[in-house]
Amino acid sequence: MLLKKSTLPGTGKMPGNIPPETGKIEFVTSGQINVPESVDSKGAPVPEQKDDKCPNCSAELTSELIKETIGVKNLSAKQQRIINSILPYLNKYRKDFGLDTCLRKAHFIAQIALESAGFTTFEEGEEYSSSISLGVFSSSSIPINITIVESLKDNLTSIFSIVDAKGNEVSKTNDELKSLLLSENPLIVDGELYGKYQGVKDPKSPKKRIGKVIKQVFKPDKSLDYGIILKPHTYFGVPLMSRAYAPYQGDTRGLGNGNELTRDGWKFKGRGLKQVTGRANYESFSKYRKKNNFIDDTTGAIDFTEEKQGDSLKGKYLKLSEDPMYATQSAIWFWNEGTKYNKKSAKQHADNDDVDSVSKAINRYDTKALPKRAKNYERAKIAFEIKEHYEFIKKEKK
Repeated sequence: MLLKKSTLPGTGKMPGNIPPETGKIEFVTSGQINVPESVDSKGAPVPEQKDDKCPNCSAELTSELIKETIGVKNLSAKQQRIINSILPYLNKYRKDFGLDTCLRKAHFIAQIALESAGFTTFEEGEEYSSSISLGVFSSSSIPINITIVESLKDNLTSIFSIVDAKGNEVSKTNDELKSLLLSENPLIVDGELYGKYQGVKDPKSPKKRIGKVIKQVFKPDKSLDYGIILKPHTYFGVPLMSRAYAPYQGDTRGLGNGNELTRDGWKFKGRGLKQVTGRANYESFSKYRKKNNFIDDTTGAIDFTEEKQGDSLKGKYLKLSEDPMYATQSAIWFWNEGTKYNKKSAKQHADNDDVDSVSKAINRYDTKALPKRAKNYERAKIAFEIKEHYEFIKKEKK
């Protein structure tokens, strides 16, 4: 072993009665510095890293969880097909887009279960009856007007008939009926024209339904000339949705649609998992998607309000109801940044476990559906083990 000598100047009092010395002090060491190669930390106290999320918070969404939320023993082939088409996207996006806790997942699935009619569709149905009350539709009688006649111009022969004084039907074209209706301005209930109308009971055969007279037109001598009959008929989807979501005086929905004749109400009816509705919301989703990166989506920016040239009823808005990826993305946009209720998004209300406020953030206008949404969540609480979630959080905070 090599030794190393160090010399330091020394002076001062020595121990006992030894006189002070001056001079140099020599230190001899090996010169070796021992540096440990590693430190065994086994058994050493390491601060515990606590996560306030329960294990289920990070679990993936499954078909079984959805089935339990909608309360069915077995899924139909259609339900299974739709659920299988959206689950890969929901599980890809959930961590980055607010589906990362038990509460958020349970509330989200409960809401879109209602919106998608139990996971059977990506678009709003049009099969409304004559008692429809959406938007401007009313049960009150109003004079027929140019907007109604123009909107239904291709369906007038299916809705009305003309009968002479002897009760014989007089054949009329759509154009002839249009002119006659605008001339006579009969009083109508608008829902009975656009929605499915069953007619009235036949006095001669109570089990049979017949049309009803909405106006009788008389000759100058006051004898009957003809009658305008409202016939039993089916619903007319495009005109109906166009009217339901057209703006009207006092409208607070903020849909951003044009008037009934633009057909915006049909183009931008409820589509996707959330049933995103209204031109303004389709625009907002387009912007959200442009600035937020959805994993593995390489399709680039899309304007979902864009229409196909030469066919105004074919546009990129249809992608929300035709493609599971956009159906899912649009629902996630609304969950995070859609309509607010009491200044909070649906996701924020979910964090407070407030099903009523979550429901109203999703759709505060459909008050009749609130109990159904709440029932979905009661089942989701069991499926997603929300009670156990709270117990875990409480334990972790002790």
